[in-house]
Amino acid sequence: MIIKSTQRLLLRHINANDAKFLLKLYNQPAFLQQIGDRGVNTINNAKNFILRTQQNYKRYGFWLYLVEDKVSGEPIGVNGLIQRDYLEAPDIGFAIDEKHWRQGFAFESSQAVVEHAREIGQKELLAITSPDNENSIKLLTKLGFDFSKCDDLEGNGEEINLYHFNLLA
Repeated sequence: MIIKSTQRLLLRHINANDAKFLLKLYNQPAFLQQIGDRGVNTINNAKNFILRTQQNYKRYGFWLYLVEDKVSGEPIGVNGLIQRDYLEAPDIGFAIDEKHWRQGFAFESSQAVVEHAREIGQKELLAITSPDNENSIKLLTKLGFDFSKCDDLEGNGEEINLYHFNLLA
């Protein structure tokens, strides 16, 4: 199911055909360093991740979407909304395949996700990132997110930055 279309991109539901791409994306060095190991390290893990993602579409009405090139259909990354137990509002999450970096795809797809959040009635969005993830911090600032705090939000001893975006403003 297509969620949003931009000038260059489509954002759609993740499906079983995306397993190989997700396995590759979730194991790139920058992903592991900045986001962490999400346990998607075999094709079966990727398929299970997809099943959980599809369950979350039903549970919340949103989750991560596949970002693909509108013309070629090539997968570029993921972007979407994640409802975490320790956050009071959904947070935006994104990762772009390293071969597509520095082309504006993270910003373009994130703008579409913010617009989508408004369309489905969200009042605010949050974002979390490690304090040393300069690229994500720059992107969140460019999108209009405001820094809230740096804290151990998950209770695991690791401090992360929290950002806020008021969708009603």
